[in-house]
Amino acid sequence: MKKLIIASTVLALGLASAQKSADVLNVVTLPDYATFDPAYCYETSCSAILYNTLEGLIGYAPNSTTQLVPLVAAQVPTAANGGISKDGKTYTFKIRPGAKFTNGQPVTAADVKYSILRFMVYSADVGAAGLLLEPLLGSADLLTKDTKVTFADLDKTVETPDANTIVFKLAKPFGPFLTTMVSFGFVYDKSEAVKAGDWDGTAATWKNFIGKAEGSTPYAKKPPVGTGPFTLERFDDGTSTIVLKRNDTYWRGPSKFSRIIIEGIKEDTTRIQKLQTGDADAAEAGGIPSAQLASVAKIPGVVVEKKPSLTLIALFMTQSINGEGTGYLGSGKLDGQGIPSNFFNDINVRKAFAASMDYKAIVGDILQGNGAQQNTVLIQGLPGYSKQQATYRFNKGLATQLFKNAHGGQVWTNGFSLPVFFNRGNSTRQRTLELLKKNIESLNPKFKIDVRELPFSEINAKAAKNQMTVWFSGWQADFPNTHTFAQPFLASAGLYARNINYKNPKADALIDEAVAETNLTKQTSLYRTISQIGFADVPFIATYQAVDSYVHRNNVKINANPVQNSFFYYFSKN
Repeated sequence: MKKLIIASTVLALGLASAQKSADVLNVVTLPDYATFDPAYCYETSCSAILYNTLEGLIGYAPNSTTQLVPLVAAQVPTAANGGISKDGKTYTFKIRPGAKFTNGQPVTAADVKYSILRFMVYSADVGAAGLLLEPLLGSADLLTKDTKVTFADLDKTVETPDANTIVFKLAKPFGPFLTTMVSFGFVYDKSEAVKAGDWDGTAATWKNFIGKAEGSTPYAKKPPVGTGPFTLERFDDGTSTIVLKRNDTYWRGPSKFSRIIIEGIKEDTTRIQKLQTGDADAAEAGGIPSAQLASVAKIPGVVVEKKPSLTLIALFMTQSINGEGTGYLGSGKLDGQGIPSNFFNDINVRKAFAASMDYKAIVGDILQGNGAQQNTVLIQGLPGYSKQQATYRFNKGLATQLFKNAHGGQVWTNGFSLPVFFNRGNSTRQRTLELLKKNIESLNPKFKIDVRELPFSEINAKAAKNQMTVWFSGWQADFPNTHTFAQPFLASAGLYARNINYKNPKADALIDEAVAETNLTKQTSLYRTISQIGFADVPFIATYQAVDSYVHRNNVKINANPVQNSFFYYFSKN
């Protein structure tokens, strides 16, 4: 796939002259874009591009994670307006009159159906297909080439009685279905996709596209044709620079900005310098490390806003590591020169890592108070959270005993050598891992931790193949419901659970029960039980809940919510 480099107006202007134009918003962020394909995008960087170039049937109102508004749809379905059936298993949408893609073609029900079915058909191991497969087919398990699901099974989940009506048939009641559609129900032009060589939408070819490798689709380097307020004008993969161009025919009226220039910059100091000089108008949420926020707030003309975040940062440990081709296992033995593939299958090791994490130092010193220790999937701001819920404690004595118990005593006697990873440019995660390294290595001179950086896209790709050992990652809520954390972290079909080879049948059954429960009190009780299973099993170490930091020049106004915090249509600049 060639890089999408369109020789157009922005190249004639040059980035330098465009940056300070009144109608250009220049944004700095961490580098790395793995894909722009909705079937594969499951991280904040690519999601920010999709939210600006595509739309779903419905979305969030500005500054809200509870108020839904119609986008491609004419209205948000409810039980009162007849859009949701009494049994909670049928959702009916009408397309907004006059809805058009950015190429001028009308949006039809066939486009909507194709977009949703394609998302499920691909079942990308790095994507979020499970979150729609679960309500529509009854299981979050990804489709495979030998799946027992037939195309007829898939096809009947989305009906199109006419060109302007879409009916979703759920396998079971699913409380967060509408908010799931906000995050993953992107609508794009079927004819353009087929023309580009993508799936043609038929039963004859659908299995050819199940589980296709990331980067092999037409939308790896450019988004599909959607209905959003911007289009992708330029993507320079080498510099992680993106230029979004205004869609002048956007149905809500053109954006205030003719272009959005997003620069992926590895160095914290460079991002800060650009804000200081005015060459950047804003940093994407989290683009400035917490440790730097206090000093950045003192820069004349720069504003630091902090808002509650539905984000959980966690350390993941793969219980059965695929060491093929990576060298991450070293010797592959407990001989001080490596680790066996089942190193983290011993709960003593996982608990020892949890006891070696200095949570107070992370929150106080590294985050500078811009976060809070959270050790379960029940985070503050979602039903079920309690300040009294269980937490891990930094305890070197306990960590020592747990390491002595691990693998029949071999861990303590022989030692180990282990690489651990953070995503490139994320100094907060780097410092956290360096602190963990210091604590663990202080217990036994035979313990060796090697802190390494990788592009985020490479971490995700290797995690999907179970090749990662230990790595930090962050999870932002797909929708404001505890299921958005319980499912990916603790359900065996969930993204992270798959990555670390974790499975607990009791957790699976309770998660299925909880998401179908319409009584909030009962649902909350179920999620509390689920969170305790995760806490006891320690398949990962939920570490802290972040605070979203929005850093921008004082002439820029940010309107954002914790789920879609980079929707630039809601931004303005004086």
